[in-house]
Amino acid sequence: MSFKKLALAGGVAASLMAGTAYASVIDRPFFQVLGVVVVWGADDSATTAPVVSDFVLLTPASGSAGADLIAGNVNTVITGSLTPVDGASTASVAGGNPITGATGASATYTDTAGAGAGVLDATDTLSAFGIDGSTDVTGLTASHTSSFFVASNAAFDIYAVADNLTKTGDFSADATVGLDDISLSMSLQAGSAQTVGSLSYGVDSQVPGTFDNGLDTGATLDLLTTASAGPNGLKVFDGTVRTAASVGSLADQSVRFDNVYDFGGAAGYDLSMGSGTISADVTYTIFVP
Repeated sequence: MSFKKLALAGGVAASLMAGTAYASVIDRPFFQVLGVVVVWGADDSATTAPVVSDFVLLTPASGSAGADLIAGNVNTVITGSLTPVDGASTASVAGGNPITGATGASATYTDTAGAGAGVLDATDTLSAFGIDGSTDVTGLTASHTSSFFVASNAAFDIYAVADNLTKTGDFSADATVGLDDISLSMSLQAGSAQTVGSLSYGVDSQVPGTFDNGLDTGATLDLLTTASAGPNGLKVFDGTVRTAASVGSLADQSVRFDNVYDFGGAAGYDLSMGSGTISADVTYTIFVP
């Protein structure tokens, strides 16, 4: 057989093979994991805890509030407990002896918690005490201490806005008493097993970032208004990593944010400020870094 005939036979075979059909199955597994921030504390009505009331997706553009899948908001709890902060309870404070600089006989103070632990009221008792030029009454107000919990698979930021200032008594009559007389300092707890109520949390968590704009050392609430800081209020936390450090449950991967509020500005409360009540709303929102 000549070379031409061999080439012709090979060409016929190739054309036959080109027309052969093969059956194939194409499969393309695909998974998408969005950035998620879970916030828990008390429920939206501030009656039940612990409850997850914010499930935030970090899907919007950077610098925007996250997309919350749960209607309503998280309310804080009293630090170290699962008691909801309802905005009217006096049990959300921590206080102590109202007297400083006593001489001679000590000002022994006993808090009976009649109107709430840390609140000075008529059921408490105080012993006689000596007085000199430095003795003062600075503890008629106490710190308001509250917390909320966060678990995430991604970094997140937190912005805060202060508004709805409400005053009664002498504070209402004095226009100079305002948000600049309420201070806030923030801290967080992460990386170790802790217990709140009957719930263990934090063992599989890590520190997810740092506080911004001096909130770890303290700022006054007038800095958190939209007029001072912009439409989103003030950035109070700058996230760098997720809270989840290792495999664990939602509670185990949660960190606790603690807020401490004090009244009286940098110098603290003074008798010249008079008496009454003062309150404000502070709203913390999860933002996309």
